[in-house]
Amino acid sequence: MNKIKTIVICTSIVLIILLGITFFEYIFLRLLGFQYDSIGALVFFFVMYVFLEIPLSLITNAIPKALKSVAIIQSSKGWLSFILNTGLTFALIQLLDTFMANIAITWQGSLIFSLISGLFGLKLKEKDDEPPMIDSEEFKGIGNRFNSKK
Repeated sequence: MNKIKTIVICTSIVLIILLGITFFEYIFLRLLGFQYDSIGALVFFFVMYVFLEIPLSLITNAIPKALKSVAIIQSSKGWLSFILNTGLTFALIQLLDTFMANIAITWQGSLIFSLISGLFGLKLKEKDDEPPMIDSEEFKGIGNRFNSKK
């Protein structure tokens, strides 16, 4: 019974946070010209946006960290991360706009929203730790911990 309560509480907290973020995104998109025919279309747009954006952003956040670990780029917090985040957001909104007949937003509105979203992401990543380099002792220590558990 306690596990069920914990799951319900955690799920509720995550949903409240997602609803808060979605509300602010909605307000900002409306200012940029977002239009919809019905509340159902609006809800469906944001459900699709959130459920597609979360796994895609996990991938786009991992790419700069992986490239930093193998010393291809200098920092995982720089322009590559910004470009991937902005491009993902723009492409996702345009894709949803294309396939959903009941919503509409101009490409300029999508671009402005994506740029501001990318800048927020860049600012939030400033305090993230850099991943260890592949030839560092920290990286070898992590590998040793995984190898010893086998």
